[in-house]
Amino acid sequence: MFIVDRLFRARILTKEILIKPFIIVTVFCVSFALHLSASIFSEGRTHPDSDYQILEFANFKVGNESNLTLPWEFFDKIRPALQPVLAFVVHEFVGNGDPFQTAFLLRLMSAVLGFASCWSLCFYAFRWLTERWAQYALIVLTGFFWLLPVLNARFASETWAAAFLAMSIVLVHRACERGDHRRIGWAIVSGLCLAILFYLRFPVAFAILGLGLWVIFIARPGLRVLGGMMLGVALGLTLNILIDYWFYEEWVITPINYFAANLIEGRAAGYGLDPWWYFIEKIFFLLVPPVSLFLMLMVVVAWLRKPKHVLTWVSVFFLVGHSLVGHKETRFLFPIIYPLLIIGIIGAQSLMCQTRGNYERVKNKKIVKYAVFYFCIINTMALLFTTFAPANQEAVIHKWIHQNSPHHSFTLLTYQKHPYHDGRGTVSFFRSPKAQFLPINSADELNRVVNKGDLPVYVFVPSVYAPMDLRTQCPRLQLEVSALPNWLRELDFGLWFSDLRIWSIFRCG
Repeated sequence: MFIVDRLFRARILTKEILIKPFIIVTVFCVSFALHLSASIFSEGRTHPDSDYQILEFANFKVGNESNLTLPWEFFDKIRPALQPVLAFVVHEFVGNGDPFQTAFLLRLMSAVLGFASCWSLCFYAFRWLTERWAQYALIVLTGFFWLLPVLNARFASETWAAAFLAMSIVLVHRACERGDHRRIGWAIVSGLCLAILFYLRFPVAFAILGLGLWVIFIARPGLRVLGGMMLGVALGLTLNILIDYWFYEEWVITPINYFAANLIEGRAAGYGLDPWWYFIEKIFFLLVPPVSLFLMLMVVVAWLRKPKHVLTWVSVFFLVGHSLVGHKETRFLFPIIYPLLIIGIIGAQSLMCQTRGNYERVKNKKIVKYAVFYFCIINTMALLFTTFAPANQEAVIHKWIHQNSPHHSFTLLTYQKHPYHDGRGTVSFFRSPKAQFLPINSADELNRVVNKGDLPVYVFVPSVYAPMDLRTQCPRLQLEVSALPNWLRELDFGLWFSDLRIWSIFRCG
């Protein structure tokens, strides 16, 4: 296979690979198709910060009125401008000023970056796996683990930090390899990558610290390589400081402001404090129980049996550091999820293949077969749903409103909820300036609008089906658009989704 041959020549794939090239290429291509599908179908955000901390920042730079929607982080200048500037450039020069085209391009760019970074680390990790079953496990998880396509398709700081962390691990390890005449070049590029990683998400400094200490105490590549890394870091930091200066229009060191606000002033603690074991629970559910329990145990085995491994240093420092911080969220784990999968496989290989008999005994146990079968079923269902369903229902409704009010005034009746208010403010980046909203709280108010004769009338309802009182006032009420995918609506024979708060827009007349 041409692709595999090129990977061998680039020393990305090890010669000890035990999987047929056809299987590698097939899984690789299917994985790319899943990432592409996620960028197309998985519209919207998984957390409000991707809107308020990135797109609303970019919207301000575009020149739109967004003072009411900018968070306090903007005025305190604690957020790096790298991603907002990327969003601004895409919006102005590629997206033609269309916020939804911009959002798609950003998802596509993120999906390609995440896909490339995961597979780069996967191919590089084959040198750490000497058993055929372990290499197969890595290929299958890289290609089909349910979280990867939907996470990689998000234009969020956690997603990009995950991608640059994976690339940094590969680049740093390459720079520390003996006998590579391009070590200095790898060192400079790895330093640049680490600086960008830090500016994408400051708390990932815990992982950077672990990686740096591994280089100094375990790899010990020499002063020339260390100097190359420091040069790359200096270039990356300088670039980001200049980007921040252009965005904020004044000299500002955002990481200092960030740590002052969140650690000294305790602003982050205002969002809630969690126990140190918070991430253990979240990892258990993210990695699909009950197999997740086995993977977590294998991660611990790898830490104990492979204390000098680069992934041990990165993952331990990342998890311990984040566990010591009071405020925790599930999304904080995203940069380390894929490295945890790899080190879990390394731990399983170390434990099971200590003797050949261990692996044979475990492989033939019924409970293991049932657990693997259960994992495959749950993982496949989650993979298909997260890849082909919207990540956020607001995106579907906002897109429809924008498409129906491009050049002329458009009025939408809003029943009991406003589609642009999510509790933190008004989203301005996706809002069409031509759209107007008329709130109604009862069927009588709808009746008064309908009796004016200006039909059709469009009604936004925060539910799958229109309430009975609205349908009484307008018997011909028809669904126009819904955040519930049509293929799921067709399966709702018993109206099981009636109580779900999934947004829809209906047409009367």
